[in-house]
Amino acid sequence: MLALWMLLSSNAPSVFAQHHGHVHRDVGGGSGAAPVVPSPTGRTAPNYGGRPVANNGRLQVHQTGHFTLKTDTDTNYALTLGNYLDSYHKQLRYALSQDFQITATIPPTSIILFERQADYQRYAQMNAPRLLNNGGYYDGGTHTIVTYRYNNSMQLYFHEVMHSVMGEIFGDHFFYRYTRPNWPIWFDEGLAEHYGSFSINNGLLKIGQKNPAKLAYLANAIRSGSLVSLENLLKSDSTRFSGSHMNVYYAASWGLVAFLLQDKEYARGMSAFLWRLRRNQDGISAFKDSFTRDLVTLDKRWRAWLLESSRPETTRHVLFDGTHIDDWTIHEGGNWVARDGIIEASGDPSYNYLIKSELPSEDFSLSMNVQVNSGTVGLILGNNFHGEYPYYYLIDLSHDKITLRRSYSPTEIVRLDSFSGGLPLDQWATVTVTVFGGRLLVSVNSVTVINAAEDRESYSLFGLYLYKATARFGQITLVTGAEAVAQVARDRTGSFGTRH
Repeated sequence: MLALWMLLSSNAPSVFAQHHGHVHRDVGGGSGAAPVVPSPTGRTAPNYGGRPVANNGRLQVHQTGHFTLKTDTDTNYALTLGNYLDSYHKQLRYALSQDFQITATIPPTSIILFERQADYQRYAQMNAPRLLNNGGYYDGGTHTIVTYRYNNSMQLYFHEVMHSVMGEIFGDHFFYRYTRPNWPIWFDEGLAEHYGSFSINNGLLKIGQKNPAKLAYLANAIRSGSLVSLENLLKSDSTRFSGSHMNVYYAASWGLVAFLLQDKEYARGMSAFLWRLRRNQDGISAFKDSFTRDLVTLDKRWRAWLLESSRPETTRHVLFDGTHIDDWTIHEGGNWVARDGIIEASGDPSYNYLIKSELPSEDFSLSMNVQVNSGTVGLILGNNFHGEYPYYYLIDLSHDKITLRRSYSPTEIVRLDSFSGGLPLDQWATVTVTVFGGRLLVSVNSVTVINAAEDRESYSLFGLYLYKATARFGQITLVTGAEAVAQVARDRTGSFGTRH
């Protein structure tokens, strides 16, 4: 029997989108509120009592309550991740019992987690060479997830654990079902995305949460007319979940599962749909028998829900609560650590990024305390939008200059404005970036230093970056909503422009 490989996607922003995949080897012969358990952050010891129990070359082995984690990452991060994984395990079993009325079996799973992509690639070269450039993969034969920390969200680990559960449910850890005509790949991938979407508040992990990055992506796709139709999503095959299509199809799969589970009428059909699939009913007919045959009306309701859900619910959002950055994503390395209420960051000779997605906003004000110790640090304003480079504006902060740049691609970056006078080294400063009425304002300690035109309609991606730098960040907040942001703009300039 020939080995079958299927390449799927990850959860990174589109510019960093990497595939993750499943290894296939030749072998013989109504939603309830899930309980949450504390997950420590920073240096807190894990409640599973886990410590490195072995050493496999450079990889320390941590045994949690339900997983074996083999990693070369920082020990504190590994212990914290172990607790998150055990919390995910507990909540997932409960959520599946509520949503599908099943008692799920989560097989003993190993996670091989490298800090950096280069080490993952060396491992993949020997064990899964066709997945060398992917974000990671799940080996169904050994129940092993292999991935790397930088450039990947923690959601990826949860996503792959859910795939092991689906392997148990369908008796197919090798994903042969993906080759069957009309198999609902959107269902497999949508469930993995849904239960992998999480929030962390006061040290508590909670799964099955609203996914700001995907909502922003889907809302932008709807407005631009690029969202796949429901009918096409239901019959999509594995080729749609790789290459240039993958971001749309992964986001849409998450969106459809989330929509069905939150709607009382459709949530009742989820158990019936799973029951029919386990009895080998055709995926299209199983969907229509379980939910509705009127796909046009369902498509309209789905899109309306996506647009409504993409609207921010509050005007003030705390992006960093002072305790952890586990819901941010590190890109291209650097050392980023939450300690004593601040983010301590040190870079390498290249650019290093720390990224977070929020629900899309037309007007906003991003504020934080910044201390530059060396080099150049900066802020990122961008969006999760299919077909666009996600970083729109870069604000460079150094000891002698503040610069605003517009990025159109990784290589096409244009300087728009600059201010001769930067942030004094080793001193705290409050930096505020406000977008309102077609203007972008940069203020330092309440003094506006840049006032430039901006040309984008929506923002949902925010971040920090280092260039040969060391720095500290704290009190990172985002204010959204036209009225609230207008007041910030008035405070900075006394007036504001008109949106183009």
